Amino acid sequence: MLRFKRSKKTNEPQLDDTVPRVVFNTMQQENDQLLDELETLKLDVSELTEKNRHLTEQLTRSKYYQSLVKTSIGLGVLIVSFAVLHLLDEAPEYTAILLLIEAAFIFMMLRSSDK
Repeated sequence: MLRFKRSKKTNEPQLDDTVPRVVFNTMQQENDQLLDELETLKLDVSELTEKNRHLTEQLTRSKYYQSLVKTSIGLGVLIVSFAVLHLLDEAPEYTAILLLIEAAFIFMMLRSSDK
């Protein structure tokens, strides 16, 4: 008959893996604080993203931006016209007159659309 419970004894020392309660509480508080800071940063980023989108939309709707785009398109048309006239071997005096007429026409179109 067994009168005593026998347990297997090991000669290796056992490591204590538990964290003291005080350390655990401070780690938990730091974790909560970091999560709160992360949430505020997320809100800040979303607000700044919205403000960036709003400002970009305002810029694309501004008259200055629109006139700048129209002017660059007009200059592009003048360059293409010059290239075409040069390929057709047009006389230089006629090329200058045609480009001046076209530039005046583009300038008047830009001024009329601004009003």
